[in-house]
Amino acid sequence: MRATIVACLQLTYEKQDVVIKIGTSVLTNSKGWVSPSRVREIVRQISENRGKTKSVIIVTSGAIATGLSKLGINATPSSLKLTMKQVCAAVGQPSLMAMYTKYFNKYNIKVAQILLTEEDLANQYRYKNFWRTLSALIEHDVIPIINENDAISVKELIPINPYVPDSVRFGDNDRLSAIIASKIKADLLIMLTDVDGFMMPTKNGVKLVREMKGVDKKMLSYAGSSGALGRGGMLSKLQAAAIASRAGVTTVIANGLKKNIITRILNGENVGTVIKPIRKRFKS
Repeated sequence: MRATIVACLQLTYEKQDVVIKIGTSVLTNSKGWVSPSRVREIVRQISENRGKTKSVIIVTSGAIATGLSKLGINATPSSLKLTMKQVCAAVGQPSLMAMYTKYFNKYNIKVAQILLTEEDLANQYRYKNFWRTLSALIEHDVIPIINENDAISVKELIPINPYVPDSVRFGDNDRLSAIIASKIKADLLIMLTDVDGFMMPTKNGVKLVREMKGVDKKMLSYAGSSGALGRGGMLSKLQAAAIASRAGVTTVIANGLKKNIITRILNGENVGTVIKPIRKRFKS
């Protein structure tokens, strides 16, 4: 497994372009509220591993959960009506970004916020402008922190067929992270969640799938629905990994609550589920 990741990433030869998707469940405490200490820990690992990366893009969830804590609401994001989700997102996004900024500042790392809606990627002019901005931020050694603009988004896109990856469109941060990783021709997409990876049903229960090449319909059929804290479940992550795989990007789905998980992944340690690309990546 270690040899597989190292071979895919060529960690000993050159710095890598990495996209890290951070799920709501990784950032929240037992109340479902975003925990500053968890944000700080994620930031520490990313900052201390800058020498192993050419560029890092963060795709983060957690705005609604942050808003819940700010408003003192004891509920999960998935239980809220649309308007209340938008209220919580509007309240929570500035605080979430402030936490990231505060902790990255301790490492003298600059960050930038980018909020997207479906229309930003569907409209050609806005789409091109987004990529120009993203590229310029990376060129200036700034870490982009991207989230869906839940405060004004009114559509939650549903795949035409949830078991056919080609039918998936932008509609949650899992897929968004895969689209971004594919577009920038990233070397690695890290998807952090609250489980150890993709669990395959067996006669005796379930087992962790350590490695797969691409994602097929059978694998998708084993995945469950979305979680209580956010929209993306394992099905969404496998669909995202399928997008990345077709673009030549290696994906690792891993438990973001495990100690030093980002460091361990970048070191090629045997953690999580590795989805190898089905195509070669050609960097320009």
